[in-house]
Amino acid sequence: MLDISVLLNSPAIAGAVAVIIVLFSVWVVSVAIRDASIIDMFWGGGFAIIAATCLLVSENLSLPAIAIAALVILWGARLWLHLFLRWRREGEEDYRYQRMRAHHGKNFWWRSFFTVFTFQGVLMWLIAMPYMAALDFGGPAAAPLAAFIGLAFALAGVTMETLADIQLTNFRANAKPGDLLTDGWWSRTRHPNYFGDAMFWWGIWFAAVATTPEVIWTIYAPALMNFLIVKISGAAMLERSLIKKPGYEEYMARTNRFVPRVFPKRS
Repeated sequence: MLDISVLLNSPAIAGAVAVIIVLFSVWVVSVAIRDASIIDMFWGGGFAIIAATCLLVSENLSLPAIAIAALVILWGARLWLHLFLRWRREGEEDYRYQRMRAHHGKNFWWRSFFTVFTFQGVLMWLIAMPYMAALDFGGPAAAPLAAFIGLAFALAGVTMETLADIQLTNFRANAKPGDLLTDGWWSRTRHPNYFGDAMFWWGIWFAAVATTPEVIWTIYAPALMNFLIVKISGAAMLERSLIKKPGYEEYMARTNRFVPRVFPKRS
């Protein structure tokens, strides 16, 4: 008889099992309701589930390690709720997945398992590696003070991302066609929510390394997330459509794309 306890020998393995179960279940639901965009909300939720799973299987954890997992759960639950509410308001499949559905035709239902759900699951597991590896080592934190500095940086990122999302939601609720969001957080950077997201993951990596220096090799994880949200699925994708709006080029000229200006330029 197969002993499934071997799958739970380490947080990294347990995290992989959790990702497989969650994303397979979400894929089944997406096929049933013909809406692959539900994967977006589980991007954040998946990281929270990985962190919760790692806490359950890890032993002899330090306070900073527990705080790292707790902060990831907070970040993931917040993002899941934000994207769930947005999905409910929009009431239809996101345009990105509509294009993919049109391209693949009747085969999209099974191809989406690989091109959407499996692909994002692999990315999720790779990016979660810093805190999975830190929780895998266990034991006392190597540099508790430095770990809490990293956690404070990550918390600042969560706060910025949350406030930026709230401002964006309020703007969309009252915006007229052609309106641009250029004040508040958006007067300092064109993508404050993505910058806050990057802050969060760099802070988590720093806290994980301060807790367990052996995981310094996981620096690829925040770098990968940073690259994705700036060059691939975040800022770059949005700006390909926003550039068509009147006034957006002028906004680009006076506002940084990613790193916020301390003193925003006047229009």
